[in-house]
Amino acid sequence: MRITRKQTIANIPVLEIRDYFDFVMRHNSANFTAESFRKYLNLNDLETDEAIKELLDKDFVERVENNYEITLKGSALRIARCVPPINKLKADKLLRDFMQRVQEINNDDYYLYRVSKILLFGSYIREDATDYADIDIAFELEKKITDQNKFLKLSLMLVDEAKDKGKSFSSFFEEICYARSLVLLKLKNRNRYISLHEMNDEILEITETKQIYPLVDIIV
Repeated sequence: MRITRKQTIANIPVLEIRDYFDFVMRHNSANFTAESFRKYLNLNDLETDEAIKELLDKDFVERVENNYEITLKGSALRIARCVPPINKLKADKLLRDFMQRVQEINNDDYYLYRVSKILLFGSYIREDATDYADIDIAFELEKKITDQNKFLKLSLMLVDEAKDKGKSFSSFFEEICYARSLVLLKLKNRNRYISLHEMNDEILEITETKQIYPLVDIIV
């Protein structure tokens, strides 16, 4: 789904609705109350009623008993991007380049994690799509080294190397996660059209996905 900064829903900027949906799905599954919606967006009761009515009418949410639940369309809004669209040719190239980086990560001992699984979802896997706001990619990483002591030693060596080059870390936790962060930075490659998602992202439970790595054999 593609949105623009000027878009509104019941006179509320769509970006604020999108951010609320993201907040809900990160903290409370897909369910929310009218009161939570009102407080997050700082609305009065009338504005809340009008907004929820429009969200219901447009199928972004559905009523579940006394609460509301974000629908599949609402989940798409949650990850919608405000970027100029790209065509199929450019999207295909971005994905090819992404998969090339996956191979580089998996074959290079510098990276302590390998990419073990990749799923696509969203507009890119829709056959009727002609342009795209981004390429939604869910990934799974696994450690290349199973010995925990050896893995930790190599992780801290990467941290020391980064510090020698002038990088600073805000906490020991950030240092521990640095080896993983290197993989994510390589995968993303500072490209705004690549949207990365962890495998525990709840949107994967309610949307169609396509596994592209490793390839799944189809038995006829």
